[in-house]
Amino acid sequence: MSTPTETTTTPPPVAPASASGFDWRRLVVVRGPAAWLGPPWVWAILGAILLYGFFAIPDFWRADNLTSVMRQAIPLALVAMGQTLVILSGGIDISVAAVISLSNTLAMGMMGGAEGPVAYAMVLPVLAGAFVGLVNGLVVTKARVPAFIVTLGSAAIVQGIVFAYTNYDAYGRPAESVSDLGFASWGPLPALVWLFIPILILALVLQNRTRGARHLYAVGGDEAASRLAGVSVDKVKIGAYIACGALAATAGVVLTTRTGGGEPLAGTGYDWDSIAAVVIGGTLLRGGKGGIAGTVVAVLMLSFVDNAMNLSDVSSFWQSLVKGLIVMSAVIAAAIVALRPLEVWRARRAEIEEATA
Repeated sequence: MSTPTETTTTPPPVAPASASGFDWRRLVVVRGPAAWLGPPWVWAILGAILLYGFFAIPDFWRADNLTSVMRQAIPLALVAMGQTLVILSGGIDISVAAVISLSNTLAMGMMGGAEGPVAYAMVLPVLAGAFVGLVNGLVVTKARVPAFIVTLGSAAIVQGIVFAYTNYDAYGRPAESVSDLGFASWGPLPALVWLFIPILILALVLQNRTRGARHLYAVGGDEAASRLAGVSVDKVKIGAYIACGALAATAGVVLTTRTGGGEPLAGTGYDWDSIAAVVIGGTLLRGGKGGIAGTVVAVLMLSFVDNAMNLSDVSSFWQSLVKGLIVMSAVIAAAIVALRPLEVWRARRAEIEEATA
C-alpha cells in the first residue's frame, strides 16, 4: 500500500517590513508627474489668469511687467516651500514672517553698504533662521505643544528681537552689488529666477527621491503608525522646521536685493500668504499629501492675481476678498478630494452588484 505524500505550498511573498511588523511604505501615496509639476488644475487656473490678462489688461503681457512679477514671487516661493514641508509633516509655522524680518534687517546691518561683509551677510541670517526652526521643532516634538501655539510665541519673540535691534526704524543698507543683483537680468529671465531654479530642482529631487521625504509623508499621513513602524518622527519634524526657518531666512536675504534698507516689518503678510499658497497648491493642511511643485505654481498664480488687480486699479479691500475666496475654494476642493467620493461610489456600486448577482 502506498503512503500519502505530503505536499508543501510556497507562501506568497511578503513585502519587507520593519521589526514591529509595520511597513511604513504603505503609508506613502504613490505620486506621479504631479509630484514634479504640480496638480494639473493649478496649472489650468494659472493659464486662465494669464489668458484673462492677455485679453483684458493692456499692460499685463509687457516684458517688464512679467519680469517684475517673477522677481516679486521669489521670496514668497522660498518661504512657501519651507511651509510646505512643515505642513506635510502635520504642523504649521507662523513664525516665518518674523524670521524674514530678522534675516532682512540682520543682513542689511551686517552689510552697511560695504562689499566686504556680503558673504557673511548672506550666510549668517540663514543660519539664524535655521536656529529658530530648530527651537520650534524641539518644543513641538519634545514638549508636545501644538505647533500653532509654539510658532506664534516664537514669532512674537523674534519680532521683539528685531524691534530691539533696529529701534523700530529702517536699519542698514545693501551693498551695491546686492542691489544690482535684485534688478539684473541674465538673458530672458531675472537673475533671481536663475538663482531660484537650482534651489527648486534640488527641493524636488529631495522630495521625490529620498527616504527622508518618504518618512515626511508617512509622518504627516499617520504619525502613530509611522512611530510604530520605526520612523524617527521627532527627527523628521525637527528637520522640517529647520528647513522652513532656513528658507524663510533666505527669503529675507532675497528681499535685501529689492529694498534700500532693512525693514523691521519686512516679513509682514508672508506667514498667511505662504499658507495660502500651500493650500492652493494642493497640500492638505492635515499633512501627508501634497508637494512643493504645486506650492510654487500657486505662488505664481497668486502673484499674477495681485498684479492683474493692481493693473486694473482694484481696491485693496476687493483684493483681499478675492484672495480669501481663492483660498476658501482651494480648501473646499481639497476636502472633497480627501473624501474621495468617486472611489466610495465605485466601491458601493461593486458591493450592490455582488449582492444582486
